[in-house]
Amino acid sequence: MADRTTQAGQAESASSKTIIIGLSGPSSSGKTTLARLLRTIFAMEYKVRTFIIHEDDFYYPDDKIPVVRTAKGELVQDWDTIGAIDVGFMSSALAYVREHGTLPPRLRSKEDQNEAADPRVEKTTIEAMREEVGKKLGGFISSSLGDGAGEGEITIAFLEGFLLFAPPAAENPSHVLRHVHDNIHLHIFLPAPYDVVKARREARSGYVTIGPAPTPAATRENDDSNTNKDLESSSIDLEKEEEGDSAPQNFWTDPPGYVDDIVWPRYVQDHAWLLAPEDDTTAQQSLADRHAVAASSESTQKATEELLRLAGQGVNVRGDAGVVVAPGKGEKPMNAILRWAVDEILSYLKVQL
Repeated sequence: MADRTTQAGQAESASSKTIIIGLSGPSSSGKTTLARLLRTIFAMEYKVRTFIIHEDDFYYPDDKIPVVRTAKGELVQDWDTIGAIDVGFMSSALAYVREHGTLPPRLRSKEDQNEAADPRVEKTTIEAMREEVGKKLGGFISSSLGDGAGEGEITIAFLEGFLLFAPPAAENPSHVLRHVHDNIHLHIFLPAPYDVVKARREARSGYVTIGPAPTPAATRENDDSNTNKDLESSSIDLEKEEEGDSAPQNFWTDPPGYVDDIVWPRYVQDHAWLLAPEDDTTAQQSLADRHAVAASSESTQKATEELLRLAGQGVNVRGDAGVVVAPGKGEKPMNAILRWAVDEILSYLKVQL
């Protein structure tokens, strides 16, 4: 695991008053729930301000979502690829948060205001953690940033999303998510096994999206070779308020077989640098390394099948990639993951503040 003091890529000094905590993992791994709980627990009146940034807020409108052909020959929109996300917009927004300690006006209307409620975590547990964090964090702030009026106040932003992290710079310095990754101070990853992802994702009713939605058959099929083009620039004016509810909305429902056709293969492909083969007891060799050899003489479809075979349930994660991985391989209950995440964040802040 990378040293916490250098994990953000030397991004800011120890006296920084704005910290971005990244929470990533496969679909349905508990990222949003954990972000809401942490936002509540770490908020301290007059001392610490917290808010959530959702990667979902950076999706392109429906008519710009890539369309792919499944193994059955059907055309379907792919919401689980980096080509569906405005990476330039997200990178610019994170840089704005680091500089100003607040969401850019462009995103304010989308800030999550839902309460931190989860039946798997009792309210008494949340309150006990709030009290504990308040005492410890207050001590960190007072000793390092001061007690005077207007001093010793920090902002913690919890960024949650399915595609946030990049491989170590030495392995892939030009990765499409490099600038997003480097704008995050602490990188927390929540693994979840295939069986859990499939069950939870298929139980969801759907998602609100930005319209208008295209008809897949009438849309140009996406060329995967274009999904990793340079996406660092953004033409969106971050200072301009969004026009409220005037933007059209649609509702996306996963078609039958979507998890097996799109969600899981994309997750494994995009995180091959972080995942280790299921039979690798050291969990240090990336899936990408093993897959590169296996795929050298195979067709694209066979190569993907081999990658999925190597991944298995997808819960073997490298410990040497600068990402803090939740314990339990996706099987621990939310209250245990919350306890672990609080301890990790407190340890990080103790060093940084």
